[in-house]
Amino acid sequence: MVDAQLSGRAFIDAMPQAVWRQRELLAGLLDAVRAEPTVRFLELGCSLARGAGDERSDIDCAVGVADEHWPDALRHGRWLAARLGAAADQLAQQLPGRGDEPSWHLFTLYQDGSQLSMVLLPASWRAGLRPHAVALYDPDGRLARPWRPSSFGVEPETVREWAALGWIALGDLAKYLDRGSVWEAHQRLEEARTQVWRLIAIAREVPYPVRGLTSILDQPAPVLPDGIEATVAGLEPEALRAAAVATAGLLAEATAAAGRVMPFEPPDGLRAWVLTRL
Repeated sequence: MVDAQLSGRAFIDAMPQAVWRQRELLAGLLDAVRAEPTVRFLELGCSLARGAGDERSDIDCAVGVADEHWPDALRHGRWLAARLGAAADQLAQQLPGRGDEPSWHLFTLYQDGSQLSMVLLPASWRAGLRPHAVALYDPDGRLARPWRPSSFGVEPETVREWAALGWIALGDLAKYLDRGSVWEAHQRLEEARTQVWRLIAIAREVPYPVRGLTSILDQPAPVLPDGIEATVAGLEPEALRAAAVATAGLLAEATAAAGRVMPFEPPDGLRAWVLTRL
């Protein structure tokens, strides 16, 4: 088995000078993890793992806690976070897990502005290393083989749901414009565009399409779709309606493109009804 300490330290040492503060925090986190036997792995994800981070990047990581110590996992997470410096604020939130057992997300803002986003989960839940992630510490070899979480891709039923939600949002927008409620119309425009980004991610076979725009921009040399600027509007009713029409056009194109990659039955009834409303 590869020495997880050596490989993790080597990765951290090779990080560019632009992320020197994150490099220092990760080195401290690795030392803390190695000193805590209840922690069974440390995985780094997102921009820093891909080598695309900058001085504004937060540290996104997953920490596997030994199953027998899981009931005390949040305390262990707080202890690890406190080892890295004085916190300005902190948030702990439960995330979906297995059955009735949640996982934890512990977000820490340090006084110098650095940010640590730590997901805590029972070590046995992890079946391998996520795509585009780096194993910084893995003495048990749990991250020794590649593993694709369910969020890495989606099923055709989910793609159809995204398309339908986009059309429903545009239908709601038309309703709110009829009522003169421009704030609600604006909110639904944003929701419709969120679904467009997800469908574009499917069409381009981008990992983690549920993240939509973020996943698209995480790709090397990302290209935005033609006409996306026309989907943005303020609170003027006519501008909102024009942006909705532009969004409808992109939604139809993205639905068709996604269907060529992952065939599904498009919500054509919704599309036809919404276009008459707009």
